[in-house]
Amino acid sequence: MERAAWILQHYEAVAQLAGKMLEAARHGQWDELVELEQQRATALSELMADAAQGAIPDEVADQVARRIGAILETDAESASLAQAWRDELKSLLGSMGVERKISQAYGP
Repeated sequence: MERAAWILQHYEAVAQLAGKMLEAARHGQWDELVELEQQRATALSELMADAAQGAIPDEVADQVARRIGAILETDAESASLAQAWRDELKSLLGSMGVERKISQAYGP
């Protein structure tokens, strides 16, 4: 496979994984999101290894740039959802700590 097509195919795979990650975040499927992120890290690692061969060929540079933009937008939404979940979890853990302190102070 020619390098330009290979690069485009890999960026498309990363974009698809980013979309699946967003869907997992929207549904609170955090374990699935982690698995997808590992797959995406592998694909990105392959792209980074290819980068040693030189710049992205001109004939696919615009397409790659669009895919990168879409990936970044998807990642931003996923990060926002993950932050909301972390905040909720932090609040829950905090309230559990207060409840435990009250229980210890006043006993059963």
